[in-house]
Amino acid sequence: MNRSLSTIALLLLASDVLLYAQPQPATPHTPDLLGIYPGMTDRAARIQLQKQSSSIAVQASASDSGLSLTINERNADQIQVYMTQAPNDPPTVWRIARTQSSGGAAGTPLSQTVVLTALREKYGKETLNSDRGPGGLYLYWIFDASGKLLASADAVLQDCDGGNFITYMSSGPPRQLTDTQKACYSSFFAVRAFFNRRDSQFLNAYTVELVNLPYAYKAAMNTVNATNVAAQKARQDEVDRANKNKPVF
Repeated sequence: MNRSLSTIALLLLASDVLLYAQPQPATPHTPDLLGIYPGMTDRAARIQLQKQSSSIAVQASASDSGLSLTINERNADQIQVYMTQAPNDPPTVWRIARTQSSGGAAGTPLSQTVVLTALREKYGKETLNSDRGPGGLYLYWIFDASGKLLASADAVLQDCDGGNFITYMSSGPPRQLTDTQKACYSSFFAVRAFFNRRDSQFLNAYTVELVNLPYAYKAAMNTVNATNVAAQKARQDEVDRANKNKPVF
């Protein structure tokens, strides 16, 4: 009887692994950041990212399945692309971030007006903004699931940050979500820009991220569920071996 139950448990675990390995849903190709968009495959994203430089190679990170490119001749222009992890196959993009600094007195200055104009030309008028004085200026372009820019959105989404989700891709999100996390993980598909201002005219640096947190949340749950299934299977295998290891007295 115990042997039969063990067999059934292993079959159920195997079916769970197949369930969690299902591919992520399709995402719209717009909005994009430098031609890279959430849902893009890792191979396509690498090719697109490499187009930003003919002399510097794209680097890969095994720890977070990410890609990065740092172009020093563009005022320390750094681009990072973050991927989903197994069992999501193939790995796909869930976040793209670009940070550029002015390079100090010797670098090319960054105009707040010019950078903001470029963002509005690309994405339209921002959905939300938050001027935090010395804390910098934050702007948000928030999209629905189809990629359509929203004219308005819940102000709580201003507390969403794709960078805070990076560690959750492998370990899984918190079991108990705050109200803000629930809002972010259910609807924050956005371009988020942060301006580190030198004064009213110039920027020390800016960061722009494009992130689809609902997509990332589903992928992270796939990963953590598959990890749990694997751990349960390993535990069941250990129990079966222990049951067969009957000493003779």
